[in-house]
Amino acid sequence: MRFIVGVYLFLIPIFAKAEEVVPVVGKHAASNLDSVSIILSLLLVLVFIVACAFILKKFQPNSVKLSGMKMITSMHLGTKEKLVVVEVDNKQLLLGVTANQITLIQTLENPIEVGQPLTMDIGQNIVKLLKKNEK
Repeated sequence: MRFIVGVYLFLIPIFAKAEEVVPVVGKHAASNLDSVSIILSLLLVLVFIVACAFILKKFQPNSVKLSGMKMITSMHLGTKEKLVVVEVDNKQLLLGVTANQITLIQTLENPIEVGQPLTMDIGQNIVKLLKKNEK
């Protein structure tokens, strides 16, 4: 009899554990999150990052001073080629810049006027950019 009581007392915890409910992972998470909405959210974030990079690049000042030299303007001709006007010692030089070399094309006799510097009101600059792109 002791043996049966001992086995019964030994088996009670095993039966109790078998009846426990296993918690469901993610039960309280939103049920409407499927893979399409997650991909669209990630794409929206990527588009936002690209738009911010474009806006910041568009509103950088054109004039950069480096130890007596000043870049007046530049014009991209291809992916790695551009024309650059640089002012050195009050002379403006037209340079051709490629991935491999920089070539002096001409010394300009009539200097190019420097554009207006970037103002602190970036909101007005964005509105001007948008109006210019609409035309």
